Amino acid sequence: MEIKREDVLKVVVDALKAAQYDIQEEEIEVLESTKPIGDLKYFDSLTRVHVTVVCFDSLGLGQDDPMKTPSLFIDSKGNALTVGEVVDRVLKLLKEN
Repeated sequence: MEIKREDVLKVVVDALKAAQYDIQEEEIEVLESTKPIGDLKYFDSLTRVHVTVVCFDSLGLGQDDPMKTPSLFIDSKGNALTVGEVVDRVLKLLKEN
């Protein structure tokens, strides 16, 4: 079964909102244009790993070692990605599996 982009977007946005709520206890707006690294308060390397694992688990992308999971939030050049770019990355990973 192919997962729709809208479904992946919802998983990523929900995971980001939940992680931020755990830290600052207030609702935040997360759009496709949001760059979690830089735009979201307290979005550090541990939060990135946690959100990545939550997204992978929700979408059935199993990883043997969460610490070896590729970062969804930065590209190979170290640039921060938008939520929309993260969703595209997840869709690519889903197609590869």
